[in-house]
Amino acid sequence: MNRTAWKSFLERWNEDLFTVPDMRPQSVLNKPVIDSWFGFPPASIEQVGAAEKRLGCTLPPSLREFLLTSDGWQRAGYFGGEVRGTGELGWLRDLEPSWVKALGSDEGTALMQRALLLSEAADDGVLFLAPGDADEHGEWAAYELFSWSDEGPERHGSFAELMDDLRAGFYALQYPQGRP
Repeated sequence: MNRTAWKSFLERWNEDLFTVPDMRPQSVLNKPVIDSWFGFPPASIEQVGAAEKRLGCTLPPSLREFLLTSDGWQRAGYFGGEVRGTGELGWLRDLEPSWVKALGSDEGTALMQRALLLSEAADDGVLFLAPGDADEHGEWAAYELFSWSDEGPERHGSFAELMDDLRAGFYALQYPQGRP
């Protein structure tokens, strides 16, 4: 997804989030809302580059374009929490080490050990990318994992697919009979 597509996607989601009183950022995260926007100002190319240097890797295309559109997002669906910006991205093993062994298997521990944490921990869950699980376009698989779910991590082909799924989940919970 390029910056134009991200901007359109986030603007539509932003409008819908503001229709739900308990989803408004000021009541959820106690952060100021700037111009009624759930996002943040775009990251600069230099900020993205600094994050990549600090992390020791090139970020996947959909995450890079997202950050260049909004340097984070205040509410990724009902359960996803805040998506970190360039200054907060980090390895799950460093930022939330208690999640590393959450899956209870060697394969799960290996996945979590190399995961790039996308979210602030919220509703007992995390959103993360797996750099070892990349496609031919350089997109890393994205996952959502919640401690209250016995299904294990849900895999998505990219960060863009994860965000689209989180938005769809928001709509499904907000409008169970279908959108008006």
